[in-house]
Amino acid sequence: MSNRSLSLVTAVLVAAITPPVLGAQSSTASQAPVQSWSNRFTLGGAFGGLSGAGHLNPAGTADWRLGWIGSIDATVWLQRNVGIRASGSWAQDSLRGAALPGRGKFNKFTYDADLVLRYPIESGSGTLTPYLLGGAGAISVHQLGASDTWSKFAGNFGAGLEYRFGSVGLRAEGRDFVYKFDQYGYNKTQHDIAWQGGLTLSF
Repeated sequence: MSNRSLSLVTAVLVAAITPPVLGAQSSTASQAPVQSWSNRFTLGGAFGGLSGAGHLNPAGTADWRLGWIGSIDATVWLQRNVGIRASGSWAQDSLRGAALPGRGKFNKFTYDADLVLRYPIESGSGTLTPYLLGGAGAISVHQLGASDTWSKFAGNFGAGLEYRFGSVGLRAEGRDFVYKFDQYGYNKTQHDIAWQGGLTLSF
């Protein structure tokens, strides 16, 4: 076969093979993110620590001891990077150095709605997703050994990191719950810092 004929055959084969290969590559590249993030809902549960920032009084004699917090949440994803989360938590911590009737330990219940902004990064067989969140709701505080429970408006903001493999993910998150603590003779804008680890399920 002449060199001219061989070149012609080679050109025809390349022309025939190239479009399907490029089409397959393009299809794979375009479908992967869609398949990975076609889940519209995420459920989560977490547990961790709670710390009240600062002192309740100017003298610095009344402060919060380290407590615990557990939470559950559900998120609906409006698009790849934006979601709306509803969450609730139960926390318990105690005041040290405060003259209170009853026990100095408190149950705190929060319920809120948040805007979540995330940035998924494909990483091997999983997906690493840093995110920010913030929103508003309420907090109910009940002092153990007393009959009263009081509620306040509460805002919150935070950040987290999720690593998801398939539908299951691991999550680490920190949040600041901000509300007015104006009971028992105190008057302070309170910051409750929560840091938690947990699991997520997306579908």
